[in-house]
Amino acid sequence: MKLTDGLLIAAVVLGILTALTGLVDAGDALLDDGTAAQVNGITIPADELRSLLERRAQVGVPVDELLLTLDDMIDEELLIQRALELGILRRDSNVRVAIIQAMEKSILNEARSRTVSDDELAAFFRENTELFSEPRTLELEEIVLKDRSLLSSLRAALEAGEGAATLAAESEGVSATWLPPVPMSLDALSRRFTEEVIAWLASVGAGDVLTYESAAGVHVLRVLGVYEARVPAFDEARLSVLNELEMQREDDAYDDYLDWLRQRAEIRKNERLAR
Repeated sequence: MKLTDGLLIAAVVLGILTALTGLVDAGDALLDDGTAAQVNGITIPADELRSLLERRAQVGVPVDELLLTLDDMIDEELLIQRALELGILRRDSNVRVAIIQAMEKSILNEARSRTVSDDELAAFFRENTELFSEPRTLELEEIVLKDRSLLSSLRAALEAGEGAATLAAESEGVSATWLPPVPMSLDALSRRFTEEVIAWLASVGAGDVLTYESAAGVHVLRVLGVYEARVPAFDEARLSVLNELEMQREDDAYDDYLDWLRQRAEIRKNERLAR
């Protein structure tokens, strides 16, 4: 967008906002500076108009369209009011979902805007230590043999510290199983190995080797490292603590808001249907 266009649009935005001070309602009473318009008694705030004008100007909306911004907002309000009259907001499932999602977003945004002090974080960590404890984890490597006659020599090589990838590259009929090169919890490993293997892993030490069979062949599994369960220091877990606290605060804010809505509402249930 050219500089001259930008200056012209800025002047238009300023002109529209300045002109708002002269708007009158149906009773010829001047609207206050915070009101852009009223539609059947419903106020369109001036700051909402300003925000929309600025967003439109930033993306290069033509001047003649900027001049129609307030009219567009009035048309939207008229459509919303008519939708309420017709009950569309209640009957249309897509509209209901959109409204509920917008309300949930508004509630959560308000909860996120509240700052958390160091004292609050530390207290939350102390009261919920179990949430941040780290489970026992293991780092593993494995080779699979199609020829069982190689088992003794390859197992001995693994126990001596030879790498699985090296053994697989040196021997035909031997393949290295790809396992993430990071410590993994027993829960994560249970999705990969049988219950018998997991039971063995629950008490192994670094360097231990296990042999088991499957349809793929003979597996030789070596434990590279074992990291026992522990509770990290607060400073180490700070980010996790902050994320957990914010999630709990959002849940609490949502529940509190629904409680408030219920308290101010008159709700009657059909006892024949509500059990």
